[in-house]
Amino acid sequence: MGITISVGVQKGGVGKSTTTCISSFLLAERGYKVLTVDFDSQGNTTQILSGKDIYSFEDRTVLNAIIDQDPEKYILNVRENLDLLPADDILSTLTHRLYSLRRVVPTSLKETLEEIKDRYDFILIDQPPNLGDLSVAALVASDYVIVMLQSEPLCFKAVPRYLELVSLIKEKINPDLKLAGILPSMNDARTKIDATIIEQARADYGDWIFDTVIKRRNRIKEFSLEGVSIASKDDREALEQYQNFIEELLQRVIKT
Repeated sequence: MGITISVGVQKGGVGKSTTTCISSFLLAERGYKVLTVDFDSQGNTTQILSGKDIYSFEDRTVLNAIIDQDPEKYILNVRENLDLLPADDILSTLTHRLYSLRRVVPTSLKETLEEIKDRYDFILIDQPPNLGDLSVAALVASDYVIVMLQSEPLCFKAVPRYLELVSLIKEKINPDLKLAGILPSMNDARTKIDATIIEQARADYGDWIFDTVIKRRNRIKEFSLEGVSIASKDDREALEQYQNFIEELLQRVIKT
């Protein structure tokens, strides 16, 4: 069965979608069969990986897969070894749609993914930037969670509350859920506050902090417009830090 990993924290603009997309891409490049689930109604992961406007996927999204309890016909192949369950802004209606069907949200994604989980080595889920129903459903469906830590004060303050949610889901619904680690992201090495926040995070969370620190790179920003690529030297240099992160991640989630 595939290892399901969600990427989250209840703060927007911290690199969740970028990390989900690049990690999915690099795992697929290494020969792993990967499914990426866009579970954020903003649809950023859908746009980055597919290269298409999110509204071109109307009625062909993860929302439809959950309602039908059949993801098969909604999975989009975006490149070798990499599939996508897209999202658009209608995903925000999931709670209402399932309520009208007398179904519950927390287990809805898990039940849907169980239909195809054994086809993949990894399933990566991009969570929305909140602690609502969609984040809960993503965590219930996950074996591991990566917590994003942008090196700025507001995100640092958000991490403890997010970890409380992870602990609650583990205690009440998904006892198999584990913390893969906390990933420092969007770091600006020129500023003292960024270094101070990462230093404090390592003091607070110890080995849960990945050794890799994802630094701001212009080429990484461009991937959000052009899609992830390893074609050029600039691409490969920009992705080197994510390659290091993937090595750490694999060591933490693959049992040997």
